[in-house]
Amino acid sequence: MTIVTRRSLLVPYNESLQSDFLLLNCCAKNRAQMNGPHTVSSAKQLFARMIHDDTIYARAVLDSRTREYMGHVFISDLDGAPELGYIFDKLYWGQGIASEVLTAFFNRAVRDLDLSYVIATVNSAHTPSIKILQKLGFKLVAHKRDTFGPYDEFRFTSDVVEHQTSLSENPA
Repeated sequence: MTIVTRRSLLVPYNESLQSDFLLLNCCAKNRAQMNGPHTVSSAKQLFARMIHDDTIYARAVLDSRTREYMGHVFISDLDGAPELGYIFDKLYWGQGIASEVLTAFFNRAVRDLDLSYVIATVNSAHTPSIKILQKLGFKLVAHKRDTFGPYDEFRFTSDVVEHQTSLSENPA
């Protein structure tokens, strides 16, 4: 199902979007905050997995006027610990598009997939992504480090789950 925002269309992936996906994910600048670029081979494998794996809910982000490919949004690991991820082409940075797209995508995904929680990780110094996650209702839960450097883990918990927990903790 397509999700529409003021400036974008979020469409399910099909094979015709592979070259756009590869260009996005093989660009060092686009992936600077995502542990570096993929090779063409690894990006092709990622695309194939995304197309065929039912544990990934993903959408291609297209410009609503021109139909140009702007980015990629997804929630992976739906059968375990669902994780939000996103990447936008550098041409669209700093315009509020990621915030607009993720607000529509994430709210829809949480509702349609009946998710009680979602995690997200972001490089500790990547302020734009941290602000987007906070706007979506994510809370910082941990500061971590891996071979790529320091990163923060955020967690979103749905209001329904929080409400049920608070009711069970405070019986009448």
